[in-house]
Amino acid sequence: MEKIQDLYSTRVRPMPPAKRLQLARLILDDLAPTDQALDISDEWTDDDLADAASASARHADQSMKGNGAHDESR
Repeated sequence: MEKIQDLYSTRVRPMPPAKRLQLARLILDDLAPTDQALDISDEWTDDDLADAASASARHADQSMKGNGAHDESR
């Protein structure tokens, strides 16, 4: 691990941010799974729909509480 830290400190860190991002993308692209393993379907499963509905309900509840519109005493 020390060699990796040395490499980062001496070669990568001095690079301009844009070059560092380019390097990071190259590394991540190299590590990414192949297209065969990716599910890029536009269709939503029942679980996806349930998760979205749940998140939407939580967000609406938090928004109402934050605005003072959710008053239990009414």
